[in-house]
Amino acid sequence: MRGEPLDIRGKRLKRSNESATGFTSSIGFDAPIARHVIRINTAHMLTLIRGGEVKKGIGAECLKFLLEAAPETTTGQFEDIHQAIEQSAVDRLGVEKAGFLNLGKSRNDQVASAIRMELRERIILLLTRVNLLQESLLGVVKRDGRTVIPGFTHLQHERVNLSPMGAAALAGTSVNIDRRLIASLLGFTGIIDNSMDAVSSRDFAVEALSSCEMLMIELSRIAEEIILWSSKEFGFVEVADEYAASSSIMPQKKNPVTAELVRAKCGSVLGSLQAVCTILKGLPYSYNLDLQEVTPHLWAGLANTQRSVEIIDGTISTLIFNPKALSRSMEGDYSTATSLANYLVKSSGLSFREAHSLVGEVVRKSVEEAIPFFEAARELPNLSKKIPPLDEKTLQSILDPTALLKSIVTAGGANPQFIPGGVERRLRLVHRNRSRLAKLEGDLKLAELSLLRNANSLLGEVRN
Repeated sequence: MRGEPLDIRGKRLKRSNESATGFTSSIGFDAPIARHVIRINTAHMLTLIRGGEVKKGIGAECLKFLLEAAPETTTGQFEDIHQAIEQSAVDRLGVEKAGFLNLGKSRNDQVASAIRMELRERIILLLTRVNLLQESLLGVVKRDGRTVIPGFTHLQHERVNLSPMGAAALAGTSVNIDRRLIASLLGFTGIIDNSMDAVSSRDFAVEALSSCEMLMIELSRIAEEIILWSSKEFGFVEVADEYAASSSIMPQKKNPVTAELVRAKCGSVLGSLQAVCTILKGLPYSYNLDLQEVTPHLWAGLANTQRSVEIIDGTISTLIFNPKALSRSMEGDYSTATSLANYLVKSSGLSFREAHSLVGEVVRKSVEEAIPFFEAARELPNLSKKIPPLDEKTLQSILDPTALLKSIVTAGGANPQFIPGGVERRLRLVHRNRSRLAKLEGDLKLAELSLLRNANSLLGEVRN
């Protein structure tokens, strides 16, 4: 028999505010990922069943619901489509069954997966349209390719390692030059086939700056962590003296200034990218002097990125961590609450959503009565007859952060046992990439030597 309806947000919070919920809700624009969320839940449930985490009968009912679920976004006071779908399942199947849907996963990994799923489809669709456009352009060339059309420079009518040489002003040249030989001598891997594209395109600059900006975003986030962690309130790390500065007025201060500047440089690189895109967006083909203004922004963006990487590298490599402060920060927190809920699922047969609700109630008790989480958790058997008595040793083990990490079994997780293998794999990748970079650098040097040899050979022929 289905249990009473349960609000899956749990009992951690007593009240909700319609205005605040609406302000933070993404339900209004979650429609594109709704069907992906259903697919994710379906796949996740299958893995739960196969892993023995959910009984086949219960799992089958959940799967049936998901297969019949309408993908359109549900209206109402929901935080997002994930909550809407799960709440709908709980309302229809009861929490004893549908409560298992979120076992072992979060909205965080769901939304990241769903966005990727939608994005890959849109990329395929876009490329399909581009392919059709290319076909149409080729059709025009086939039909009208012999028609003489004026070309203009200065409005008068690619990738990085492809050579524009031989494109001349915009349309090529009647001079007999071997573009591929020039490309080879200059260390290019090939030529840009279309001569107008060769001289007028700056896509490679946009691509390079886009890559720089993506990197800078990550560096900025790392810098932010360093700034927070080195503050008195956190005290997790100390920045080395060479990457810090003292205050001109407060003698006690040690400011993580290099990290602060890296965080700001992210905006500078974004500015370079924005400037280049703005310059390019209204230009007609082929060459215009506007393109000259692109180059300083390209160099500035690359220089800021290069220096930021070096600074963050140095800052991180010289950080001093404070294990005692890190340990203190976890005393009495609720980071192991999910671990407790998972334990209840395995030990008592409660669904995850039921366990989630009970643990949320315990956390609220801990907060309101200002008692340790450990003490409040002892009351769990009194909240549900399904929960067996919890001895102190077992409870301590469940709520111990280190034990929690050691219990993680999923690939890519934070289990300390995974670290050596993960480091080794990444080191192999680093070394492999380093070899590739060395080869690229070597190829350019060889091309330069070849150019010099060819030039010297020709000079020798002339002398003789």
